Amino acid sequence: MAISFAGRKRASSAALRDALTRAFDGADARVVRTNGAVTVVREHTGDADLREEAERLRVLVGNGVADEVSAGVAGPKPGQSGAHFALLQSQHALTIGRGLRGHGRTIHFDELGPFCFVLTQPADDIRAFATRVLGPLIAEDRDDELFDTLESFLRHSGSVNTVAKQLYLHRNTVRHRLRRVRKLIGADLSDPDTRLSLQLAILGWRALEQIAS
Repeated sequence: MAISFAGRKRASSAALRDALTRAFDGADARVVRTNGAVTVVREHTGDADLREEAERLRVLVGNGVADEVSAGVAGPKPGQSGAHFALLQSQHALTIGRGLRGHGRTIHFDELGPFCFVLTQPADDIRAFATRVLGPLIAEDRDDELFDTLESFLRHSGSVNTVAKQLYLHRNTVRHRLRRVRKLIGADLSDPDTRLSLQLAILGWRALEQIAS
């Protein structure tokens, strides 16, 4: 099993590492600093609930460093390779979980919904898939308005009226943007398989953006 922690403002990764090292003093656990977070990897035994244990540690460490701490948990997974995979997933749960639910919470990787499917792939594969599917919509000179409109359109099951309300736009403006999207990426937005591919690509791209930040 693995649990990743990060503070909101004041808690440095060094302070978090020291607090966790003290919490696991004498226990068979590895505490590592990676990508702006501190992760504990240890063997999971018994019937202890991972979420409950992670939440207890989050509160304990948060009190120790006087900061609002967030936690992401993953596992248990078997073997050495499983431990490495749990470490990566706990970091994803921490990063994406904060984006979905805000700071100061504990979230398990399994609670990330469709992100679970996307984030089981290597980052390079996610990036390649998103680039292939979204093309100009994620280029450096991309039009964020088109990206956001497409994302909202897919999220709301193709309802132009709902997109217009969410983005405070006229329905004709939404339709115009969607026509531009179709022209740019050559996608049939009425095709269910195409819409699924686009939604997964957008999820993957958003996940990579959050992880990079």
